[in-house]
Amino acid sequence: MSEQANHIPTVFDSEEQHVGQVYAKALLQAASGSGKVDVAVDQLESLVRDVMDKSKGFEAVLFSPKMSVEDKSEFLDKVFGTKMDPLLLNFLKVLNRRQRLPFVRAISQSANVLRDEMAGRMQIQVTTSTPLDAASAEALRKKLSASFSKDIRLVTKIDPSILGGLVVRIGDTVYDGSVDGQLKALRRDAGARADASVRTLAGQLAS
Repeated sequence: MSEQANHIPTVFDSEEQHVGQVYAKALLQAASGSGKVDVAVDQLESLVRDVMDKSKGFEAVLFSPKMSVEDKSEFLDKVFGTKMDPLLLNFLKVLNRRQRLPFVRAISQSANVLRDEMAGRMQIQVTTSTPLDAASAEALRKKLSASFSKDIRLVTKIDPSILGGLVVRIGDTVYDGSVDGQLKALRRDAGARADASVRTLAGQLAS
């Protein structure tokens, strides 16, 4: 990661984040009692990545306000009854009854973070403009692990819109080391210096 990376705080939707954390904790507590933490978290992640992200029709049905709770429960049984662990399927039905299905993505994200915390790992999301090869990803993981003195799990994302470099997110903080991010920072700094010069000049004229 570039030494010139910019430290940029980000703001996330507080309700979504709160609901995600609350229900993720409940899921992991239930799963830990039966030794199914990895099963539950992995299957929930697969639901988001392999089903919801790839089928907007599925998501539209699942989140539809016109569909009754009972019909959605039957739909979940029909689609996942023989493929999903009963604990996670029951968890989804609880979300359904409490009108919390639209928060599945936030819950999955929080569940992944909590699982890593339970295992003493730190989860770090890395976004690059092109895919990282295995060697580069492992080298970055080791560098971050040494920096934080913790076992690191990298979550990689591809975003062609960023201009070179990489963007690292740790919790709710982003370290933007991309060329695009550095250019934006330079523009902000230049603007701030210009504003400061104007204020100084105005003060001198007024005195």
